[in-house]
Amino acid sequence: MSDKKNNPIIFDRMLFQIKVKDLDRAKKFYEDLFGFKNIWYMSPEVGWTEFELPGDSPHLGLNTILEGEEFEEDSGTFTIQVKNLEETKTYLEEQGIETTEITDIPDMVSYFNITDPEGNRVQIVSDPRISEE
Repeated sequence: MSDKKNNPIIFDRMLFQIKVKDLDRAKKFYEDLFGFKNIWYMSPEVGWTEFELPGDSPHLGLNTILEGEEFEEDSGTFTIQVKNLEETKTYLEEQGIETTEITDIPDMVSYFNITDPEGNRVQIVSDPRISEE
């Protein structure tokens, strides 16, 4: 076990960054679908926009790929934990978002996946719906 006193890192905040091809399209997706508050945006030419996420959470940054840089879809997973998994799934489907079936891992987690317009996976998770007793 490590000694926490020797850890010099002083965390300020954390940011999850995903690459996108079309900054405005991706920005609209996260604003409209989830209602995330956009806290920084200049233009697609600058290639960066940032959202404040609900709860006591890190931020989400969308970063335009640079010219000549290869774009890899689904290179990471943005995970959103909710308290109402089935209701969230129904809402997303009503918005025209394709969802996977809910996967239940007993005593661990329940989740389903969607994909943003840029091909990045977004996983919606909740406390487990199933328990092995």
